[in-house]
Order: sequence, then C-alpha cells, then structure tokens
Amino acid sequence: MNLRIKLFFTLYASCLLSACTIGNGRICGPQTPAAHCDKEAYERLKYPKPYGAHWIKEGMTKESRLDDITACGSGRTEYVLFSEDKIQAAKQPEDPNDIKAMGRLTKDWAECMRDRGYLYLEYCDERCQYP
Repeated sequence: MNLRIKLFFTLYASCLLSACTIGNGRICGPQTPAAHCDKEAYERLKYPKPYGAHWIKEGMTKESRLDDITACGSGRTEYVLFSEDKIQAAKQPEDPNDIKAMGRLTKDWAECMRDRGYLYLEYCDERCQYP
C-alpha cells in the first residue's frame, strides 16, 4: 500500500512539474498552441465565418447584405466569389495566374461595401449575427 501512495505521489508531482493542464477536452502543455486549450479560439479556427459575414452595418439583414454583396460584384453568397469571366477580365498580361486578378476584384468589392456603409470586423462577434 505504501508503494502505491509513493507511486501516485510521484505521478502527481511529475504532472504538476510538467505544467500540463486539461482544457477544451485536450491535454495542454506549455508548448501547446493556445487555440487547442481555449474553446472560443478553437471554434473560430475550426468553423470560420465566411468573408462576407464579417461585413456589418446598422439595420442590415441577411437578405440586404446578400443584395449588397451581389451589387458589389460577387455571387449571391457570403463566400465572396467571382465568376471566371470577371476573373479573366480583371487579369492583366503580366499576371502569371488568377490570384492577382482575384485580389484586385476583392479589393474593389471591399471598397464598394465600404461605400455602402459596411464596416469590416476581423473577429466576428454577435454583430455578425442577423437580427
């Protein structure tokens, strides 16, 4: 019995000295990324909001935001997507691929959303939800 107590104490002390904790259903050590132990950070990384959902303005609804997203040149979805025709039209001769063209389209789209009174939130909170 005395040996069991010593063994238990040794294991317990080694766990304390290693600075390991249990959080968010995971064993977290000193070198574990914070997102593994912080439930909110983990949920943000695992289930990110679409880019369009980060744009808010006073009194908006899901439908009004979708209307504005479409009016600014994207498809009618909160994932800001552009048609292949628009990408090819925005592509310049020196562009090696479509990435720069999509960047220009996204920049123009974001400016259009700002002109319509939207504000971009980097981290979605309750304002990204619909009324």
